[in-house]
Amino acid sequence: MKAIFLIGFMGSGKTTFGKILAEALHIPFYDLDVHIEATTGMSISKLFDSWGESRFREYEAQALRAFDSQRGPFVLASGGGTPCFYESMQWMNQQGQTLFLDIPFDEISKRLTGTEALRPVLKQRTKEKMEENLYELYIQRRETYLQAASILGPESPNVNEVIHILNS
Repeated sequence: MKAIFLIGFMGSGKTTFGKILAEALHIPFYDLDVHIEATTGMSISKLFDSWGESRFREYEAQALRAFDSQRGPFVLASGGGTPCFYESMQWMNQQGQTLFLDIPFDEISKRLTGTEALRPVLKQRTKEKMEENLYELYIQRRETYLQAASILGPESPNVNEVIHILNS
């Protein structure tokens, strides 16, 4: 079994599903955002504020590459923007299996309501513009996400079905 990279928009459930999948497969689970926070000693939000998005994305791409196929099998939940910068989507496809959690925008929007302060790419937006900007970002990133090896549909992913996909 190879490395498994979970990708998808913020709020799609990468961390929640990743933990369940890793447990079912008896392999380690990692969350890239948690890893970055642990190695820098700062929250993702604070890193965005201190470094700006460009420097953060550069660091994020470097942190991602620490999870190469040499590490053995694992499940990694990427950040929502991770695949979209520094050819990280292509890199993940080369290193292992990529799974896109394809959640409809309406559901994402509901899940993100009230979490704006925790999400750096939403924090700077006005309430009126947030929904519009969020949708634009969703559409923009989705193009990259669709390059994943497997796309898990809008219903909650079933672990046994995903394991079957991974073994095919």
